[in-house]
Amino acid sequence: MLERNWFDAYQTCRLIGSELITIDTIEEWNLVNQYLRDMKIENQPYWTSGTDLANEGKHVWFSNGVSITLNDIWYPGEPTNSGAVEHCDELSFTYDGSPTGLNDRDCTHTARYICEAPQPKTATFVIW
Repeated sequence: MLERNWFDAYQTCRLIGSELITIDTIEEWNLVNQYLRDMKIENQPYWTSGTDLANEGKHVWFSNGVSITLNDIWYPGEPTNSGAVEHCDELSFTYDGSPTGLNDRDCTHTARYICEAPQPKTATFVIW
């Protein structure tokens, strides 16, 4: 898998009509983690759409602007903004593959990424 910095990963997702993943519920968090474990690709960090680039210390899902409110998905002690350069959020794991949670990281660091396709739109017609 290609590794990209956060900006390049986001652009790559947009080019295929998707966005970096946004985790809206704990159920979605668990499903994503389970999928990565099942595919045996869980030992690497993955970029999400999470960031505090617009407002230091206020992490939001960039794809929809909603605050990251699932506090129990952050790695203990995170986000830290270590070195005052960590503004993009990755889903990271321990070496044994256990999910550790979200971690803020320097956006120029390269990592794998997960693109999320938009929900299909449907239309309903009633013709009389």
